[in-house]
Amino acid sequence: MPSKRILILGAGRYNVPSIHAAREAGFATLVADKNPDAPGLRAADHALRIDLNDCESLTQAVTAQGGVDGVVSMAEVGVRAAANISRRLGLPSISEEAAANATSKAAMRRNWQRIGKYSTDFSVVATEDEARHAAARLGRFPLIFKPDRSFGGSRGVTRVERAEDIAGAFHAAQAGGLAGSDVVIEHCVEGSEHSAEVLIWNGKTSLLCIGQKIKSLRPYRVDVSVQYPAQLTAAQESNIADMCHEAVTALGLTQGAAHVEFGYTDQGPVLFELGARCGGGHTPQIAHHVSGINEFVEACRMSCGMPPNRFTHTSRRGADYRFLVFPPGVVERIEIPQTLVADGSILDAGVTVQPGDEIRPLRSTSERAGFLVAVGEILQEAVARADRGCREILIRYADGTTRHAAELVEFRELAHS
Repeated sequence: MPSKRILILGAGRYNVPSIHAAREAGFATLVADKNPDAPGLRAADHALRIDLNDCESLTQAVTAQGGVDGVVSMAEVGVRAAANISRRLGLPSISEEAAANATSKAAMRRNWQRIGKYSTDFSVVATEDEARHAAARLGRFPLIFKPDRSFGGSRGVTRVERAEDIAGAFHAAQAGGLAGSDVVIEHCVEGSEHSAEVLIWNGKTSLLCIGQKIKSLRPYRVDVSVQYPAQLTAAQESNIADMCHEAVTALGLTQGAAHVEFGYTDQGPVLFELGARCGGGHTPQIAHHVSGINEFVEACRMSCGMPPNRFTHTSRRGADYRFLVFPPGVVERIEIPQTLVADGSILDAGVTVQPGDEIRPLRSTSERAGFLVAVGEILQEAVARADRGCREILIRYADGTTRHAAELVEFRELAHS
């Protein structure tokens, strides 16, 4: 492959493996992030310490560096910017309209409603009074309240079981969204919850892998584990593949990667929301292990106008993306054994709180205390390794107690108590 130059939007810690993968695939990487200490900037060939929303400055900086052949975003905040910068530079990309559709939950719902299936009834509101009227129109609980536009990560998402909780859920959604964001209210989908990684090229979609989710205690809806491959039948997977194709087509997505969130009910799959990018955090590395396809590298190729090298999955291995949940309290010391970090079946593990920090009750992704990514040939092997890792990662609290991260069976028992 001739050497191509790629602008990558987002340089957080979790993006570093994908930046390395792009370089190993032959891309010269220009990586942008407003945080001057973002680890991905050190992993890049050229670091651009610029806000991802500052498209004018990014375009000027890229031009000064000799230009690029493609733009990809690794964060929700950069999806619209990637489309805007690509248009300015005349590069292959999804349209700015499609990028807007894929970063607005209200626009997603409106477009998916036209498909005639895979969606659920909803309302978009701007005030608490409108929220009460919308709940009455929707007619039954439970309902899900969420911000129309946010930085992702389940921010501001609440399950509402009764009318008395509407005000709190509405204001939580507003607080979790971008400034001025409306609030989307929709019927809660009762069923298993999943996410899918999808490639898009020339009007075709390829379903690389499907994860099944374990969620936090109600009323909040935070992932505590995403497990691969989801335990689904071939017929169910076929239905999901059809849904993903119609979902991305309805939003106008024409190339790249998509991360699709959905539920599976007795009547089939129902869409929750979609990101026009690879899944967040370690998801690109997990999808690579599970499917055999490096979706981020393929997205880089497509952003440069080149077809993907590989489009369909070549394997179906196991993985558990475990998020560490500890009891509330003030952290005094953290212990992660070196043997765990060195274990080849653990792709990564870390605690995101520091000594002196207070662990708060889990309400959004920002309250999760860490992560552990375990892999195996089959799902059960990965889950067992993740549970073992949770038992080995310890936090000593200021009150003298020591606790390990919650194991999956422990969390399920809590969730059903």
